[in-house]
Amino acid sequence: MSIQTASPFSLGLGQSQQALSPKEQARQVAEQFEGIFINQMLSGMFEGLGQEDPFNGGYAEETYRGLMTETYADTIAKSGGIGIADNIMRELIGLQEIEK
Repeated sequence: MSIQTASPFSLGLGQSQQALSPKEQARQVAEQFEGIFINQMLSGMFEGLGQEDPFNGGYAEETYRGLMTETYADTIAKSGGIGIADNIMRELIGLQEIEK
């Protein structure tokens, strides 16, 4: 059994993405975080909506709304987002430099 360590840059990255430079990894992690943040913000939009149209409520509609919100959030984050990813990336790179 081997013990693997994780850094902020390795979280959520597959083996093929491990070959990326630390700056590219930081950017990916920052965009993922921004996508999660935007997803939480967008989820609030649907809380007050009734379950009438287009799917008449139920578990399938909840699932669809969740997937739709996640897709919107990822698209927004990858196309520039709201500026959080840039700040997170700067902090991650700064933390990496401190650790060296």
